[in-house]
Amino acid sequence: MNKSQFLLLAVSLFSVNSYALSPVAEEGKTLYPTCHVCHNQEMDPPLGPPMWGVQRRYKNNSLDSEDFVQSMVDFVKNPTLQTAIHHEAVDQLGLMPPLPLPDEMLSKISTYIQEESFPPPCAHWRIAVKRATERGDAEHALKDQQMLNRFCK
Repeated sequence: MNKSQFLLLAVSLFSVNSYALSPVAEEGKTLYPTCHVCHNQEMDPPLGPPMWGVQRRYKNNSLDSEDFVQSMVDFVKNPTLQTAIHHEAVDQLGLMPPLPLPDEMLSKISTYIQEESFPPPCAHWRIAVKRATERGDAEHALKDQQMLNRFCK
């Protein structure tokens, strides 16, 4: 194997491994359908915000991965208006009910959510534009159309 082939192989292996989920996240992925029931971006009307946005908000409000997981576990066990970080979703959809699941299970799911690369919720934004337009909320329709234009080509 020459130097170029070696470098290509090394880059390929690094790329595959850099996107691999940790073993804990892999377990969380198998449990994630519990969350997807409400956080499905294709639901009309939606029951919860798409996980892409939830993940972004938690990442922006967390010190590190451990803080992300603990904050999410704490919120899911006992959602309150004071601990909610997605205020627009709470205003539109209400506060989620507490999920009486074991901490270990919630931690695995939260680890998966923290590590996964969720796609932008294009279907959700299309539905939101339609619903906002139907109710005459031009400001909300414009905001969601801008998100569609920015992330969904």
